[in-house]
Parts: sequence; C-alpha cells; structure tokens
Amino acid sequence: MISKLWFLLCMGLREDWKVLNVISIDTFVEVRKLVLGEKMWEEKGKVIGISVKSVGPEGVRMEETFATEVKGLGRAPSGRNIGTMDIIEVPGGFFSGTGQGIFTTQDGDSVVWKCYSLGKSEAGKSKSVNIIQFMTTSQRLSWMNGFIAVDEGITDPITMELSGTGYEWK
Repeated sequence: MISKLWFLLCMGLREDWKVLNVISIDTFVEVRKLVLGEKMWEEKGKVIGISVKSVGPEGVRMEETFATEVKGLGRAPSGRNIGTMDIIEVPGGFFSGTGQGIFTTQDGDSVVWKCYSLGKSEAGKSKSVNIIQFMTTSQRLSWMNGFIAVDEGITDPITMELSGTGYEWK
C-alpha cells in the first residue's frame, strides 16, 4: 500500500498549510491533493550515526540512524523514537530514502513504523517530507494500525540536530 505513495511533494510545508500537491515520480503527473488533518506530534533529537554505503554516478548512498523525543499532541502519545533511514543523495542536494524504526511511549507501548522520504539540502539545512505508516500490537494504540502520517523533518548537518512535525493524512 505505502509503496504506491512514492511521491514528489512540494517542499516548504508550514503549519498553516492544509494541502500539498502530490506528484508521481514515475510520471510526474499530479495524482491528487494530499489533505493534512490534525497536528499529531513534534519531535526533537539527534542523528547518532551515519555510514556511507556507496558512492557513484547515481549519488551517495548513506545510512542514517537517529533518536528523538516525541511530544504527542491530541490522541498521539509522547515517547522516544529510534530509526534508521537509507538515503540516496544526488548532485544538486536532492535526496530520497526509506526508513524504519520503533516508537516507545512513556507508558511502555511500542509502535513500529516504515516511511518514504524526499528532500533537499539548502542553506545549510536538510529538509524532508516523509510519509509514515504505523503498526502495533498494543490495544491502547490499535488506532495506529494502518494510520498514515505526513512529517516534515529538518536536520542540521553541522550539529546533527533534527526536528520534525507530524500530521494525520486524511
């Protein structure tokens, strides 16, 4: 299901925006409007490891591991998020990738996630837009099974600090 969401999103998501254009990478044809719902979380943390996997004409393939503290909003819980992204950065500063990780709530429940990401590096920051799907066996968080969110992430490659804001996808 989520593989069909391989996308090119307009960059510059702001809290006051409610709609983003979603465009198919394969055809570069607008597929639909992506409607954002409730703001679900804010997170801050650090990149804790980077490994360059390969370098070639297709770009630089990297693996990036991070840990964040998540402040849940509304029905979303607070907790700690740990994940790894596999990224390919091409000349010009654009990058795409996939990731996975685990989010553990303050109550001890766990949720695993998978995501697809597109972004660009400019003005000393890396900005990305991520589509995230969640899965859990927790009864309390069963509403997150099949839940899809859109997250805007910003990373400072000098300090290795990152932040993100997640929204429900309606």
